[in-house]
Amino acid sequence: MKTTSPFRSLGSGYTSVELLLVLALSAVVLGGLVVSYGTLVRNQPQPVSVVRLPLSNTRLTNFYASTSSTYKDTPVAPSYGSLARAEMLREQFYHDILSATAVFCLPRNVDNTWKPAYISYNPETDDELDTPQKFRQHIMRVAGVSPSLYLDYRNPGVTTGALPTNLSIFILSYSGLATRLRVQAIYDIDVIRFTDDKTKTFGFHASVKRYTDPFPPVQGTSYNLVPSGSYSVFFPPANPLTNKAADFAKDGFTPLFVTFERYTRLADRETTAIDRFKLAAERPFYFIWWPDPAARHLGEQTNTAPANTPQQAYNHMAGRTSFMFTVPMFPAL
Repeated sequence: MKTTSPFRSLGSGYTSVELLLVLALSAVVLGGLVVSYGTLVRNQPQPVSVVRLPLSNTRLTNFYASTSSTYKDTPVAPSYGSLARAEMLREQFYHDILSATAVFCLPRNVDNTWKPAYISYNPETDDELDTPQKFRQHIMRVAGVSPSLYLDYRNPGVTTGALPTNLSIFILSYSGLATRLRVQAIYDIDVIRFTDDKTKTFGFHASVKRYTDPFPPVQGTSYNLVPSGSYSVFFPPANPLTNKAADFAKDGFTPLFVTFERYTRLADRETTAIDRFKLAAERPFYFIWWPDPAARHLGEQTNTAPANTPQQAYNHMAGRTSFMFTVPMFPAL
């Protein structure tokens, strides 16, 4: 009588018993790895500290439409919760740019208090808005915007004095109205330096806020945009254990943007500081930087670019943030 072995060979390979043993050993090894990895993760330091900053009731109202406090609890960098919100806001920013008709960057040193849903514009009588400077002049004329709110600024190295610390990005779109521009969204970037010797608060409160139309948009009336997304983070000094005041003076986050003008503007020769940015073949565009919640500080970065190149104005920003945008001034034209 023919006897059949209970350990039947699987073709010319392993027996079923051998495979069962391998699977059992694999389960034991993988289980040990999972336990070890979980212990390792739990023992890692988690940066979740929060600092309470005196942002003032007025500033909180301008930033977040909040009037309940005069302080803002802000996560200290690196903050991966803020990083997740920054990533979502980055995606929304790209979406807004893709459906825009024009983008204008207006630098400032004060809080942005002007967030209109529509801007008057008559194409038959108003000048062509082909630069941020002309857009600034237009809103001063038709909307009475104070000249001190947005700065008369062109690029780093062009105007004297310190670079602007804050920025408003106006994203315009079609309005359906013959004499009005629709403001699809405004993005405010604010980097506030705290040097309070009494409370020993040294560092930067950095934030990016998006303002957009209430849903649904209302045509033909004047009203303001409302907050619709933001992130914030507090950056401590780069060298907090040495000469705090002296080292902290070197920290910063400028420029927030540079503008590349059409190269045809080289027909009008100006200074080297101005002409080095005339590189756009057809359409002018911006480089824009946002504060990076994953960075540990805003310490000084080495800049090795030659002074006559545009890179000299922003070469050092590569070491401060991974949030860099290339944005056309007129995406949809």
